[in-house]
Amino acid sequence: MADLADVAEIRLVAKKKTKSVVWNYFGFEPNEDGAPKNENEAICRLCRKKVAAKQGNTSNLLAHVRANHPATHARITTGKQRATDAASRSSAGLGVDPGASTSTESTASTSVKQGTIKDAFSRATKYSRQSSRWKELTDSVTHFLAKEMLPFYTVEKRGFKAMLSKFDRQYELPGRRHFSKVAIPQLYTQVRSRVEDEMREADFFSATTDMWSSSNMEPYMSFTIHFISPDWKLQSRCLDTSFLPESHTAENLANALRSTLTQWNLPVSKLSCITTDNGANIVAAIRQLQWPWLNCFGHNLNLGVTRAITDEPQRQRTSRALGLCRSIVGSFSHSWSLKKELTKTQGNLNLPEHSLITVGTH
Repeated sequence: MADLADVAEIRLVAKKKTKSVVWNYFGFEPNEDGAPKNENEAICRLCRKKVAAKQGNTSNLLAHVRANHPATHARITTGKQRATDAASRSSAGLGVDPGASTSTESTASTSVKQGTIKDAFSRATKYSRQSSRWKELTDSVTHFLAKEMLPFYTVEKRGFKAMLSKFDRQYELPGRRHFSKVAIPQLYTQVRSRVEDEMREADFFSATTDMWSSSNMEPYMSFTIHFISPDWKLQSRCLDTSFLPESHTAENLANALRSTLTQWNLPVSKLSCITTDNGANIVAAIRQLQWPWLNCFGHNLNLGVTRAITDEPQRQRTSRALGLCRSIVGSFSHSWSLKKELTKTQGNLNLPEHSLITVGTH
């Protein structure tokens, strides 16, 4: 008996002398003469699975189509209903064309075939860019790029395009230029408008700002606001990340901070305080602006711990303990068996599974 891979390549033999439309979707494996090899075992033309069909019985065939190909089953059912209606009209003497009523199942079969062809053409037709479905899918891709902070060329990767094609063959993904020039700017405008509405409802807000550098050493300053929403939930929104190639003098930093509030129409009177680290220039900038200021507790804590383990005479007291800790962590970092044993022990003690992390202290 041929296996499934062989059957997939075989041209099936159609059932002869049948009126049931379901046989349009089944056939038989042929023998060497081209006749059915086993008429008690039909093969589905849609998925090539074998289904028992003893003495031409169609119950198993219909059950297979209903379970595995629901759309096709719906078309078969519709075709049968049309045939039944035509027969009823004929028996009631309602003037049904005799030529049309002699083969109602054949008419239903033709209707099913035409429906299948129409479906194939509809799948091949791409959505119009003005259609709601195209806009919905494009908006989803745009949100994905923005949320995951992915580069625009992601939409031109073959794997990404193939994945979307599997999801919906009628969707034609636009190129990176559409996302960089149209979709992402539109999303930014929508989000900005929503944040502006939130800020108008806030009576007061606080702010945090920090300087940082990218992987290629480009300098930036981020500005984030924090406020309580009308339903008493703490909210945070990063309003700006400014590229600051100029010298980071107190005056330049003050101008950048002032510009951010102006761009977002935020009055200084609503600013309860701004939190920064203890950098001399940023502290001087806040003083120039005369904004309420609060230094960062986390930065102060880091400074205190660093001094406690690096300044003399405390360094002598902590260096040996730190050395032992580094040695222990290093052993686990370079030994797979120790890592495995640590995980096993944590499980035995019902502890969360954590790895040892090396933290620089000098």
